[in-house]
Amino acid sequence: MPETIVAVRKKTQFITDLKNGSSVDDLFAVCDKQPPRQYTSSGKTILHFDVTVSDRTGYVAVKFWGREDTDATKRVFDSFSKGDVVEIKGRVGEYKGRPQISITQNEGTIQRWDGFDPIDFVHALENNEIERLYSRLKNEITDVKDQQLQRLLKDMFDDQTFAQEYKMCPSAMTNHHNYVGGNLQHTIHVIELCKLMCAHYSEIRKDLLICGAVLHDVGKIKEYESGLAISQTRIGGYIGHPVLGDRLVRKTIEKISAKTNFPKDLEDELSHMILSHHGRIDWGSPVEPKTVEAWVLHYADLLDSHVKNFMQKNISAE
Repeated sequence: MPETIVAVRKKTQFITDLKNGSSVDDLFAVCDKQPPRQYTSSGKTILHFDVTVSDRTGYVAVKFWGREDTDATKRVFDSFSKGDVVEIKGRVGEYKGRPQISITQNEGTIQRWDGFDPIDFVHALENNEIERLYSRLKNEITDVKDQQLQRLLKDMFDDQTFAQEYKMCPSAMTNHHNYVGGNLQHTIHVIELCKLMCAHYSEIRKDLLICGAVLHDVGKIKEYESGLAISQTRIGGYIGHPVLGDRLVRKTIEKISAKTNFPKDLEDELSHMILSHHGRIDWGSPVEPKTVEAWVLHYADLLDSHVKNFMQKNISAE
């Protein structure tokens, strides 16, 4: 039997181009889907479900409104999976000030699609930009004068598998730096902000702060995975990147300590910075900052993430 050739459909409607009230007929990658829920319309029980989809320009919520045939709605829901590319025919509206695609059963569709170009869905920095940023990061590591901290950083980044994961890691699913290479770009920005504070306050332990800046989001290599869309791993959803990052760093320190002493106080202070960099418990931080280095790292991380998030939202709204 000859192999079936599936024609590739190129996208023409990207998420950043969607306008309120316009119709949609294009391909999107499924990032998330929530089970059908019931609602009542004219005394009848009807199902609806929510999906989040993406392309290389961003993310958008999708609402599928079923009709009286609830089994038909379930069949539509079961016809595609997270990670699939789907064809969506619907209409753009707004919900809480943000775009949302609405699909009404019998008047619109959402169905799995096989023939697509991955370039339409993967948002990534150019390879040469990733390599440029990574070269800057390696220079920052070389500039760390504390021998113990530099040994830790070099042992981690000399692992080629780890280094490749670090370079390609996104920083989020839907917020700031949510693209391949985004976490590396964010880390460089945080390092620069931390260095600026060190230039004004000589009391700050610069080597400790820079080491913390390099490693603060390292757990994201275990929290996110990139395919046609950025998604959260199972362990990332359960634990989150501050704890995952702390585990990675402590594992490397354990290996170093098997050969030579790594100061316990230094390990604890670095661990505290990684675990507290979100700043507040209700922001996902296991602990709150208790040292000046931890506070500087938190605010540098917060400033860069908020500025980038604001810029991304406003660019996509133009």
